[in-house]
Amino acid sequence: MSQDPSPDQTPIDEAISDAASAGPLLDLSTPQGLTEALFQHGITPASMKGISDADLESVYAIAHSQLVQGNAKEALDDLLLLVTHNPWDTRFQIAFALALQTLGQHETAARHYGQAFLMDATDAGCALRMGECLMAMGQVNEAAEAFRASIALSFLNPSFTGVREHAQRHLDQLNKS
Repeated sequence: MSQDPSPDQTPIDEAISDAASAGPLLDLSTPQGLTEALFQHGITPASMKGISDADLESVYAIAHSQLVQGNAKEALDDLLLLVTHNPWDTRFQIAFALALQTLGQHETAARHYGQAFLMDATDAGCALRMGECLMAMGQVNEAAEAFRASIALSFLNPSFTGVREHAQRHLDQLNKS
C-alpha cells in the first residue's frame, strides 16, 4: 500500500495508486480493468478492500487449526473468505478444497484442488486429493490419471513419500475394480 495515504483515500484508491506506480493507471470501475488488475498485476480483492496479508494469515491460522482438529464445517466460512479475497494463495485453495472434500462436496473440492494445481503443478498432494474427489464422483479413469500424476510428482520432493504410497494404494484399489 501507499506509504502516506491521504485521509480521504480508500483502499481501492490505494490499490489504484500502487498499481499506477508500477505501470499504467488501472480503471477498476470496468470489468476489463478489474480483470487486468487481478490477472496481470496481482492485485487481490483483499488489497482492494484494505485487508492486509497479516489479517489473512490470522484467519488462515484459525481455519487451519479448525481443519486439523477435524472441524471442517467450522473452518469453511473462514476458508471461503480467504479464497475469495486472495485466490492466488495455494494454501487457501487447498485448505478450502480439503474442507469441502471432508464435507462430501467432492465436485467443488475438485475444482479448488484444480485451481491450486494450476498454480503449482508440482504438488503431488494436490494431485492425490483431486484423484480422491474424482474417485468419489465415479470418474475412475480421471482419478487413476490423477493418482499416476501424484506418484510421478512425488519423486520431485522426498517429503511426498507418504503421498506416493497413498496414491499407489488408491491406484491399486482402482485396478482391482
